[in-house]
Parts: sequence; C-alpha cells; structure tokens
Amino acid sequence: MLDRHLTALAAIQAASERLATTPLPFAYTVLTHRTAYLYCYLLPFGLTSGLGWLAPLFAVLLGYTFFGLDALSEQLEEPFGREANDLPLDALCRVNEISIAESLGDEPPPPLEASRFILS
Repeated sequence: MLDRHLTALAAIQAASERLATTPLPFAYTVLTHRTAYLYCYLLPFGLTSGLGWLAPLFAVLLGYTFFGLDALSEQLEEPFGREANDLPLDALCRVNEISIAESLGDEPPPPLEASRFILS
C-alpha cells in the first residue's frame, strides 16, 4: 500500500515538474496580444449602429477586461515561485510535516506565518 502511494506521489511530482518547466511559446503570446488589440480596435465600428456614441466606452471597458485577463494569465502561467499569486508550497509542506509529526507522536513544528499578507 505504501509503495502504491509513493508511486502516485512520484507521478504527481513528475507532472508538476513538467508543468513548471514547459514554457509558453512566444508566438502564442504575440498572437493573443495582436488578436485582442485588433478586436478592441474594430469593436467600436461594429457597435456604432446599436450603441451610438456609447460604443467607444463599451469597447474600452471590454478592452480593459481582455487585457486584465491577459495579465492575469501571465501571472498564473508559472504557479511555482515566490511571488504573491504563486502557490504557497512551503506552507503546504509544513502542514504535511505537522500532520506526520502528530501521527508519530513527535513535537510538531510551528505553522508558517504570513509575511506582508503573503503565505509563502
């Protein structure tokens, strides 16, 4: 049973390594940027008949949403790091250490504290 769990853990670790080391091709980033710029530039022309002078305002709002999602996807592209939006792997490992120490009857280490509201 322990061997089965260790094999599953090794498979998860290997999948995480592949995720962390696989780069996003630069051409995909350029293509999404250009498509979003072109769409946001042409959108007011398509909406003018229905919205009139409000079309540019709606296009700016939609452009803000598109480029905000683009910035968010760049932040989430690399989840294993030390930035504010990355996974708190040290804290997750500490929770496992505490659980194992408690199950073995040892003194558990203290949980990690947040530093500037970031749990690393």
